[in-house]
Amino acid sequence: MKKKKGQKRAFGKYLFRWLLVLVLGFAAISVAFNIYIYQTEKDHYTNLNKKEKKDRIEYLARNMNESFTKLKRMSEMVIGDDVVLELYCKYDMVNSFERGKLCDAIKERCMELDNMNELTLSSTLYFPDKNLKIDRFGYHDDDSEEFRQFITERQTGKVFLVTDDRAYMVEVLKKDYIEDYWEQGNVLGVFVMEVDTKRIMKELNFAKMSPQDILLMTNMDCSELYFTDGTEKLPPLTELQDSRNMAIGDNQYFVDSYEEEGSFFRIYYLQDQSLLQLLQKNMKNSILVFIGISILNIVLVMLLGFRYILHPLEVLLVKAFGEIEKSNLSYRIPLTNKDGVFSDLYRKFNYMAERIDSLVSKELKQQILVNKANFKHLQAQINPHFMYNSYFLLYRMIKSGDRESSLYLCENPGHFFKYINRDSGDDKRLSDEVSHARAYAVIQGYRYRGLISIDFQELPEKYNYIMVPRLVIQPLFENVFKYVIDEMDDDEKIILRVGYHEEGEHLVISVENSGNIHEEELCRIRQKLQEPEKEENITALVNINLRLNAYFKEDQSVRVLKSNLGGLKVEIRVRL
Repeated sequence: MKKKKGQKRAFGKYLFRWLLVLVLGFAAISVAFNIYIYQTEKDHYTNLNKKEKKDRIEYLARNMNESFTKLKRMSEMVIGDDVVLELYCKYDMVNSFERGKLCDAIKERCMELDNMNELTLSSTLYFPDKNLKIDRFGYHDDDSEEFRQFITERQTGKVFLVTDDRAYMVEVLKKDYIEDYWEQGNVLGVFVMEVDTKRIMKELNFAKMSPQDILLMTNMDCSELYFTDGTEKLPPLTELQDSRNMAIGDNQYFVDSYEEEGSFFRIYYLQDQSLLQLLQKNMKNSILVFIGISILNIVLVMLLGFRYILHPLEVLLVKAFGEIEKSNLSYRIPLTNKDGVFSDLYRKFNYMAERIDSLVSKELKQQILVNKANFKHLQAQINPHFMYNSYFLLYRMIKSGDRESSLYLCENPGHFFKYINRDSGDDKRLSDEVSHARAYAVIQGYRYRGLISIDFQELPEKYNYIMVPRLVIQPLFENVFKYVIDEMDDDEKIILRVGYHEEGEHLVISVENSGNIHEEELCRIRQKLQEPEKEENITALVNINLRLNAYFKEDQSVRVLKSNLGGLKVEIRVRL
């Protein structure tokens, strides 16, 4: 009982271990696959993001640079126009009509510039020492400090000026072009183009990939901020130059920059990483949820596996085969409606057990019958009648003075009775079997001298050591003397012939006799050989066939044919 429980426990552990390995392996592969997909998608998204961001920054910088370059060129064209120089030179020397005519020409130029470029809000020409201001609305005296601010800013070399929420492009008409620095005494006039900051901010917003991103426009050395669409408190601009990642408040940003060749500004793109972090967090949560679901699935699979796989297999592989191992061939697995897919396996096992039980019973029955027939056969061989006949035959030969034949005859009965009485074991060499059969044939040949002719070929030496069951040849001779010679007429002579030949992997020993056997008799003998269990008395041929079949594991070791001599021909097949 303990051994049986131990077997069940070991079997359960074995199945549980492999089922757990299978499920965990599947879960691990699934998690790894999800991580791989996540990493692949992340890299793909990052690459697409970088490319999209780069394209947007380049496009924005190129368009902004083209627009500002146009503004700067137009400013240079206006400030270098002959009308501007003529107005400055003749302003105090011409009458108001001529002065107004020149101012109107400049006013029209300012109006054209305001309408030509969508970034321009207004264009204004200042003459500081004339206190003159000209724009598209006209010309008038202006002694405000506004133009002085432009001059002061321009002295630092700035081309683009940003104050509060307003931006300007400034170009100066110099007195001395050789001077490297702008001094107020060297300034004849200042042309200012106010830039539409809302338009610029709109362009910056269009370039963003997400509302959380931040775009900055600074000067080339990042010392001054021109524009930004972000409302967050920005860190010092100098940190942008050497940073790839930056924290602003609670958000993390990836920093990228671009400047167009020949431009006076640089664009910084601060990409918000919260979306990517959210994706990472969601992916981690998804993996954790998946792992949790996998664990629940493992538990569920274990429970279902025990109910629908482990227990049915335990019934089949442990209990059922354990009963077979104990030789309980009558055991059958009870069938129920809950067995599911194992019902067919259970039925096949029951069928197999039933077949094995039937075959074993049949084999045992046959073995008992064979042993019984063999015992009867051996008893028949030592029948006193055969012994008496042998001694009377010897007596007559000695009395008749046939000394040589009597001596030869004396030797054969000794060998015959020694073989069947003293030699033990069922396995014999073929040469011993042939010698025993030859001794029997010699004795019977002297007994029926003149009535029988025996042609007993010598067994080739190469077949001497083939092992065969005991007494498989001599009974064939006995059949001839019992059923043929004893029933023949007095004037009839019988020929008995023994031969050998090979057929594939078998040696065929043939024993045939003359006579006249009918086909019906042959069919009856063949029927006995094929269905021995239907016979109450086991004949010598059936006995030999059953024993040779069991010994060599063959289906039909004895064949009966009609001999060319007219009688019965029996062939015994032994494996080489």
